[in-house]
Amino acid sequence: MAGAVTLKPTNNWQAEMRGGLRDALNASMTVIGRTGEQACRHALILMSQSAGKMVRKDRRSTRPIQRDEHGEYVEVYTQKRREPYHVYKWMFSDDNPQERIPGTWQNARKIGNIGLGKRSWLWGLRRLGAKQAATRPPIPGMSSVYTISGETASGYVKVNRLSYMVKALEKNAPGWERLVEIMAGNKIMAQAKRRLERRWKAQMKRRERMAGRAIQSYFLKGL
Repeated sequence: MAGAVTLKPTNNWQAEMRGGLRDALNASMTVIGRTGEQACRHALILMSQSAGKMVRKDRRSTRPIQRDEHGEYVEVYTQKRREPYHVYKWMFSDDNPQERIPGTWQNARKIGNIGLGKRSWLWGLRRLGAKQAATRPPIPGMSSVYTISGETASGYVKVNRLSYMVKALEKNAPGWERLVEIMAGNKIMAQAKRRLERRWKAQMKRRERMAGRAIQSYFLKGL
C-alpha cells in the first residue's frame, strides 16, 4: 500500500543495518547477553516506540474539510475499516430519508481518534514482549508485525500503513527513519554501558575483598 512504512531489524548486519545500529545490536548480544533473535526483537520494539514519540499529537479537534465533485466531505477512520471513508455534508440533509444518515455534520467533523498515529506504532508489540504496548485494539490491516526466517537474514519486520501519519512524520521530522535507528541504537548502547559499569564495579569489589583477605593473611602469618 502506498505510504506504508517498514521498520526491519534483521541479523544480516552488514547487508541490512547501518553502522550505529549494527554496532548496538552486536553490543546487545556480546555485552548484554541477548541472542540474535532477542537483539532484533528488542531493537524493533525500541525503534517503534521512538517512531511513536516522534508523531506530534494533532492539536486540531476537527477534521479538515475536503472537496470533490460530490461536495464537501471529511475522511473518517474506524476500527472496522482498512481504508478511511468519505462522509459528505449533504448526507445529513438529503431529501431522501433512505440516503440520509444519523447525526450532524458538526459531529462528523470532530476527531474521535486523536493520538491514533502515536498508538499505531505500538500495535503488535505485545506479541514481541514489549511492556509498553497499545491497549486499544488496532484498526484491521493498518499495522503488522512479521517474522523473517531465511538462510541470509532472520528477524522481525513492522509495517505501518496509516498514510496520513507517514506524511506527518515526513513533514515534521525529515529523515525520521534514520533518526529512529539512531535513537534505538543509543538506548541499546546506554544499556550496554550500564551493564559494563556494573560488571566493573563488581570486579573492583571482588578485588578489594581479595586484597583485604591477602593482607590480613600476611599479618596473621607474622604473629
